[in-house]
Amino acid sequence: MIDSLGASGAEHSTAAVMPLLRARGHQVAAATLYDAGFGDEERLRDDGFAVQPLRAARFVGRVRELRARIRTERPDVVHSTLFTADMVGRLAAWRTDAKVVSSLVNTTYDPARRSDPHVRRWKLRAVQLLDSISGRLLVDRFHAVSEGVADTNARDLRVPRSRIEVVHRGRSREHLGHWSPERRAGVRRSLGVADDVQLVLAVGRQEHQKAHVDLVAAAGLLAAGGSRVSVLVAGREGNATTRLHDALELDAAAAAVVTLLGHRHDVPDLLCAADVLAIPSLYEGTAGVALEAMALRCPVVCTDLDGVRGVLADDVNALLVPVGDPRAMADALRAVLGDGELAERLRDTGLADFDARFTIHVAAAAMEAFYERVVSGDLSRST
Repeated sequence: MIDSLGASGAEHSTAAVMPLLRARGHQVAAATLYDAGFGDEERLRDDGFAVQPLRAARFVGRVRELRARIRTERPDVVHSTLFTADMVGRLAAWRTDAKVVSSLVNTTYDPARRSDPHVRRWKLRAVQLLDSISGRLLVDRFHAVSEGVADTNARDLRVPRSRIEVVHRGRSREHLGHWSPERRAGVRRSLGVADDVQLVLAVGRQEHQKAHVDLVAAAGLLAAGGSRVSVLVAGREGNATTRLHDALELDAAAAAVVTLLGHRHDVPDLLCAADVLAIPSLYEGTAGVALEAMALRCPVVCTDLDGVRGVLADDVNALLVPVGDPRAMADALRAVLGDGELAERLRDTGLADFDARFTIHVAAAAMEAFYERVVSGDLSRST
């Protein structure tokens, strides 16, 4: 049970693992709140999966409709992801034979959310209370996408840490492909990026959470320092689009080097073309694009977030910088762009880490084992 199977991180991860679970002999189906109209929904339907949006538009109707489906199909596990889908899934599965699992994919109640002008504090507190109470009463086991996400949500939802198990997200090598000099050169040509220009890429919705305004400030510092750099921001418009455009209008140096690409379907190609991936977010879960960057030999500079703990490690597979510090972001980007040995070390370590921990096959095997423990009742902590 998930909001949709569009192209965002949790949705993409769910869609990617479904075929592998089926290949391992399991029956897998999805209920969604709506069709996003893009992403993986039609692909999965074409591949024979039941991906059915709920017909009901209101909460009570959705709960009743999903409950009827659960009673008909008698699943062993009802696995919900994202808040509204969590509420529908948890209540619909109440007092059925199904085990209930909920995914924790972000540090949703991070204090940084209070700085978002689009978030009402009273509403966030109410959501947190509902999430906490329903989680403690109705969920058999929580799945977290990183150690940091698990620890943070255990605190914020007042859930015993022993009830949360970490299963990392994975990415498909078949979808990503491989880095090569030819692929890099071809993508850069298509973007009109000269060979001597150093390319910084950011990927994510233009939302307050993603803090692209901080990246604009960092880009201005890079450009003012004489770096021959281009900064590409790939992601659809969102609640911070106006602020992002305002920041570019006020910083001529940044405006000269920053390009807003809008929503893109070729992020793996962009990562192959880039010299570094910048993640300036205020809060994150795994930051799935970081996994894709590691797979495609693109060094990562990311803000030091609770959610990426256990996935990214400073000066190991990424450089981590303080949140909300454009100068530190600029310094770290400059270090990667200017130090070939450092960049190569991050590429090598990131690729090895991806192959060991973050392929979709590793993720599917770990998720299968997690489901087996839930169904069997073996709920001793295993991370």
